Amino acid sequence: MALTAAAASTSLSSLFLRRTAARFASALQSWPSRPLLSASIAIPAIAINIPGLVSDIWEGILKAVPKKKTSHRKKRQRQLAGKALKDVKAINECPGCGRPKKAHTLCPYCVAEIYESWKARDAEQREMASQSKS
Repeated sequence: MALTAAAASTSLSSLFLRRTAARFASALQSWPSRPLLSASIAIPAIAINIPGLVSDIWEGILKAVPKKKTSHRKKRQRQLAGKALKDVKAINECPGCGRPKKAHTLCPYCVAEIYESWKARDAEQREMASQSKS
């Protein structure tokens, strides 16, 4: 009994597939004149009747997947390609101390000297204020 049910189900499925294939073939012949709705109904038959087309598309999709994870080093090398440090060409001489400095910036040596003199002046003012209070 089970064998006859299995045979009946396979014959029904093959009958269904033949009918679907026939519908798909007729829809495919008149496709340009019909709207896309008729083509969307026959989509399950595409995988059965046109395996070459689907397999080519599927292989193209599968080939685009990387085999291994890209390492952090390789990813950073790719991202930083062509973005190396550039030589500094705009170097001038500081008018205050005569040392080299970048153009349009403050001389770091002069700024450090000014900072030290301010610290010394603030220390003197605090010292005077503490002496006057006592």
